[in-house]
Amino acid sequence: MATITNRVLTIDHDNRKKLANVKVTCNVNFTGTEICLMKACPGQRMFKLKCELWADDPEWLGGDEKVWTFSDVYYFPDPSPTPTEARQFLVTLGEGVLDEDWWGEDEIYGKLILQNLFTMTTVAKKTNTVHHSF
Repeated sequence: MATITNRVLTIDHDNRKKLANVKVTCNVNFTGTEICLMKACPGQRMFKLKCELWADDPEWLGGDEKVWTFSDVYYFPDPSPTPTEARQFLVTLGEGVLDEDWWGEDEIYGKLILQNLFTMTTVAKKTNTVHHSF
């Protein structure tokens, strides 16, 4: 199954405008067999990659909570499949969306979800966690 590597979340917070520019980047790495299949069937959707933002909270507070789902979804193969595909998710959000801990510092991470559309196998990986008060 394909893997997700080099997962990075960055958040650029503009206090004056009360906005946050959010970027999640990653690499999707396909096996030789997957590349062969994608090249043989270029019109077939074989994999789907999506991304969510989550609040990192302890279990005693109810555990992690999803705060945003990116509207972008990437399907593979693309027109020129390669063993490693770089992807990014971008969004500008109001700071209130990321203000999940009303009493202090917020902890936000990205969750990347890659689904094999034939086997329905799913791989989910977290990015780094950003600690910031929104």
